[in-house]
Amino acid sequence: MKKQTKAINARGRHLGGETPLVCTPLVGRTRERVLEEASRVIAQEPDMIAWRVDFFEQIGDAKAVIETAQKLRSLAGALPIIFTCRSVKEGGEPIAIGEDKVVDLYADVSASRLVDFIDFEMDNDPGHVRRVRESTRSNEVRLLLSYHNYSYTPGLEFLVQRFLEAERRGADVALVAVMPRDRMDVLTLLAATAQADEKTHIPLVSMSMGPLGSVTRMIGGLFGSGVSFGVGESASAPGQIPIGDLVTVHDIIRRAHGGEIF
Repeated sequence: MKKQTKAINARGRHLGGETPLVCTPLVGRTRERVLEEASRVIAQEPDMIAWRVDFFEQIGDAKAVIETAQKLRSLAGALPIIFTCRSVKEGGEPIAIGEDKVVDLYADVSASRLVDFIDFEMDNDPGHVRRVRESTRSNEVRLLLSYHNYSYTPGLEFLVQRFLEAERRGADVALVAVMPRDRMDVLTLLAATAQADEKTHIPLVSMSMGPLGSVTRMIGGLFGSGVSFGVGESASAPGQIPIGDLVTVHDIIRRAHGGEIF
């Protein structure tokens, strides 16, 4: 069985527990659209939501971001929220502010305590990673350090090291997402997740993207991935599967394993 000491309790849901949590992205460009999308998505009963603020047109206005986060928190109730500003180099939207301002925004959002996780890319400037780690830790927000490769799947050892590097840099959760070019790449991602799961002391999240990698979103929990991103209304990455389908698959796997994924 998976070591339960790795699981994080986020508003009563266990990230890294027996069954992967289903998280769905919000990609609205305006406050109204974010909240409309959230209302429709929450009705589908995901375990978590992830606000991709790089889609938000007012990202440069910290007050507007905080006010939207307040309304989103009210709608989400007990659902954990991941706050993400994905960079262009790792598959995000072009934004009007630089990395310094993104780090400042993360500090403001952490201080608001309206979200449960901050997602920051581990390959960002080391000083910025430290600042984000400090702001999350001081405000009791969890830090998710991530690595995305939308071009290809690096080798097994490189991927294992990405997970380990996230832990070394102080992450509470490590995420690795890669693009497969063939079936062996999908197996490489799963093997890397399983190997890293044996070596790390924090929950892991992994996925192989696109149609070829979509199977990892269904069975990733068997290899140590604690979250699967599913579509509520709009996908934030290729290969995401509807929330209801993921819940069904996870339930089938859990029953096949006598009530436990691991």
